[in-house]
Amino acid sequence: MTQDTRLDIPPVRPDGLQLNEPRERQRRYWKVQRIAWWCFGLVMLLAVLGFTGSGGFFHKQRVQFAAATVEVPRVSRWEGSDDMSITFTEPTGTHRLVISQPFFDRFMIERIQPEPETNDLAPGAQVMTFSAQDDPPHQVNFDVRAMHFGWTGFDMTIGGETRRINLLVLP
Repeated sequence: MTQDTRLDIPPVRPDGLQLNEPRERQRRYWKVQRIAWWCFGLVMLLAVLGFTGSGGFFHKQRVQFAAATVEVPRVSRWEGSDDMSITFTEPTGTHRLVISQPFFDRFMIERIQPEPETNDLAPGAQVMTFSAQDDPPHQVNFDVRAMHFGWTGFDMTIGGETRRINLLVLP
């Protein structure tokens, strides 16, 4: 029994190459590859702008109250350190801050500078009071660490005004 070892020689194409390959499959592969590169570029742009946490122009969101300005991250990273700052602009002797429980379900506070004078538990929230001297502005900084990932929203109350703050914690 003899085996045919003769190779089929592909014809010469009009461009001068002697190839026999499925060009349509290669074109589909190149198209998918280009789409993947555009998606990768978009993810890189989002990261540079700060939409993936840890820096960038859009990393922080600013929430305005009548008596204060709060800077909170838009996007945080799971088990990554982040900071939140509150600048009180009202000239009072005591500043009162109320943060609802969903914040504490998602985040752990590592440090508060300066420490609150009192920290009381209220139904579904924690109430912190800070004594102030001299003229405003007075600033309070929180170092926080996200303990769970996902979308979270919590309420913050300063000077009788309540604002809803939403942020995303990425894994």
